[in-house]
Amino acid sequence: MKETAIPIDTPILDLVSTEEDWKGVTTAQAEQMLFSLYAVRRFEEAILALDKQGLVHGPAHSSIGQDGGAVGCMAGLPADVLMTGTHRAHHQVVAKLVRATWSDNFRPNHDTAVPEQMETEVNAMLAEILGLRTGWGGGRGGSMHLRRDSLGVLGTNAIVAGGTPIACGAAWAEKIRDTGRPVVTFFGDGATHQGATHESMNLAALYNLPIVFFLENNGYAVSMTVEQSTREQNLLARALGHGIPSLRVDGMDAMAVRRATERAFGMLCDESGRAVRGPVLVQADVYRYYHQSTPIPGSAFGYRTKKEEERWRARDPLDRFIADCRSRDILSQGDVEGIDTLVSGLIDRAVDGCVEGTGSARRIRPALWPDPASIDEGITGDLSELKGLRTAEPEDFAPQDMVEMKFIDVMPQVVLARMKQDPNYLIIGEDVANMRGGTVGATRGIIDAFPERVINTPICENGFCGLAAGLASRGMRPIIELMYSDFFLVAADQLLNQIGKMRHLFGGEHPVPVVLRTRIPGAEGYGSQHSMDPAGVFMQYPGWRIIAPSNAFDYVGLMNAALLCDDPVLVLEHQSLHRTTAMVPKDLDYLIPFGKARMVRHGTQMTILCTLAMVRIVEDMVDELGISADVIDLRTLSQRDIDYDLIGQSLARTNNVVIAEQSTRGTSIGPFIADEIQRRFFYDLDQPVRRVTGSWAPPPVSKVLERAALAGAEHLRPVLLDTLHQSRQRPGVRAAE
Repeated sequence: MKETAIPIDTPILDLVSTEEDWKGVTTAQAEQMLFSLYAVRRFEEAILALDKQGLVHGPAHSSIGQDGGAVGCMAGLPADVLMTGTHRAHHQVVAKLVRATWSDNFRPNHDTAVPEQMETEVNAMLAEILGLRTGWGGGRGGSMHLRRDSLGVLGTNAIVAGGTPIACGAAWAEKIRDTGRPVVTFFGDGATHQGATHESMNLAALYNLPIVFFLENNGYAVSMTVEQSTREQNLLARALGHGIPSLRVDGMDAMAVRRATERAFGMLCDESGRAVRGPVLVQADVYRYYHQSTPIPGSAFGYRTKKEEERWRARDPLDRFIADCRSRDILSQGDVEGIDTLVSGLIDRAVDGCVEGTGSARRIRPALWPDPASIDEGITGDLSELKGLRTAEPEDFAPQDMVEMKFIDVMPQVVLARMKQDPNYLIIGEDVANMRGGTVGATRGIIDAFPERVINTPICENGFCGLAAGLASRGMRPIIELMYSDFFLVAADQLLNQIGKMRHLFGGEHPVPVVLRTRIPGAEGYGSQHSMDPAGVFMQYPGWRIIAPSNAFDYVGLMNAALLCDDPVLVLEHQSLHRTTAMVPKDLDYLIPFGKARMVRHGTQMTILCTLAMVRIVEDMVDELGISADVIDLRTLSQRDIDYDLIGQSLARTNNVVIAEQSTRGTSIGPFIADEIQRRFFYDLDQPVRRVTGSWAPPPVSKVLERAALAGAEHLRPVLLDTLHQSRQRPGVRAAE
């Protein structure tokens, strides 16, 4: 058999520092890099000292030993570069902070004060790590969750590889807006085994995004070596597999890292020097001196030797940079000492601003602790962005202003109307730009109007949901289409851990305008891995709003609210409703507010709470049995958006309530609502809250088993009749008071 080697065009390069790397280095450049190296080192030493005194609550992952990589990286990129970081990110953020706040006329070996903005930001960064109200996020994020948009720090991340898709989304936003601004995302060797990393690399390469993947290879994922973690130990192969050029450099040599990063940045740039293409990966081989989040070396835990640690410490990046500058007469010993003195004063002042006392009496300044009463503030926004906008119900329109429309037809039309008004909307998901309207027709017409804003993604839900998080972080308004509801589980980290928590985690100030559309097939035979209602899961996680339209009119109003909202919104689209029709205004510009349910019909014997496809089933059953019932379509399902005012008004008259859901019992939202009803309206109830759900089992494919799994008329009928019986009523006849 004849063999032919397959040519590989993607560059994969090992860079070794030479004297050429130092040609043209100015005193000012060396001063800035040394200042940054000292800033990282002294900051981390201060954190370790505070940690030993018990003043750092939670983990504080020391980056000492890895400082050369981050400082060299930031020196090789423009000052306005955007970044995401890892759980071990103090060095990354301090290096970015110094780069972003450096002024051209600042000379650290002559000046006696640092730039005012630098001082302010260092103080706030330390306060955040200590959990104080004066921190960037009001103390909510701490050491692992640092964000400062004004500095270009879009967030560090406690989830390994959690920030890489978000960074790609940010890079995509910059590319769409043609800013020429690059993004760098830091991650470690452990993250190269995460699916999120591979999905991010594939998406970045597919969309040609201006991003540098900066891999800090410190050799260990906690205690796991690269050799214990993967057969392919050349980590650059990860980039090669996605067609991404990659460079490897000695991360203990800050100048070598700078030159490697400058080269990577050049690969992103067009002829004018603007970052418009990519991506590129830079691997910097570094070493962390201490074990995970302790001030104790790893050798104390037995997974590496003291000799190994001594070999790496002998190559310390700070000492090496000083020696290189001194040997080339770029900096004098006085320059070095002066910079260290200036940096040490900066860090000492930051510490003194956060703590008081000495020795064992040292403590956090009490006035700096956040107010415990503020804990629930900023989980979602205040909806002020919707104030003053037109809201409407069907009765607000004259008959001649209404037209009968199918549910499936209004879905793309309401989105198209918003996209015409705001260029920041775009739609992403699998097949959304194919088949003349996606898999169900939800993008029909939008593709023709805005082909560049309806973007197909590969099958990588975690990756493209992370893209949406990054897009939203940069002011875009992404609309995600999940083909089936269960697929959210594949993207659970980005949806629930990142997007849902983002606003609160970073101080409650950052909008996260993501709309997540998802299809619930209902009784369509798709089986247990495609048919679950996700509301019960999203309801339990903070940050998400949930809308559940049961007809075309409500879809328009609720979807408009979702599209204009600055919080993430889950849109439940029940497939059985797609072909139903309703009267809809010719003018689609109206909202249905979050937290406003609708009384579908009035009665006196019981209150029935329902949503989605169950609304029509309930109405039909009430008619069949002759029951006089308040039927309430909840419409919004997030826990703090349930319309308890309307529910309470109804219960004051009916004194009985049934929560009717098609969902399986285990994922039902009913327990949350029932608990709240009993807390608020206990004395209005004649009997316990009644519930109708499907079975405990997920829906199988078999038609008869599926019917048993999902609640329908046969589940509803006995509960409604028994509710009447328990309250001594007959259909249509209320018991005497």
